Amino acid sequence: MHTLGLALWLLAGAPRVTVSEVPCTTVDDCWLDEGGKPIARPRAKKGRALPRGDCGGKIEWLRNRLSCQNKVCTAELIGDKC
Repeated sequence: MHTLGLALWLLAGAPRVTVSEVPCTTVDDCWLDEGGKPIARPRAKKGRALPRGDCGGKIEWLRNRLSCQNKVCTAELIGDKC
């Protein structure tokens, strides 16, 4: 029954891409909030590499691919690998 529920959830068309209003030139202008939504990169994070996702404290970075598309920050849900 658990597998059926998961399949139905996937077929329901859960949003895969979250587009923000945050302008960007490159992905270096973007960041993810704690819920996986794209936001402007905080000043304290400027010049740092994007976090690599893990199954601990950086799980949103594992579940989402951050990019700059059409000059706005975008997060694409790529799934949960944990």
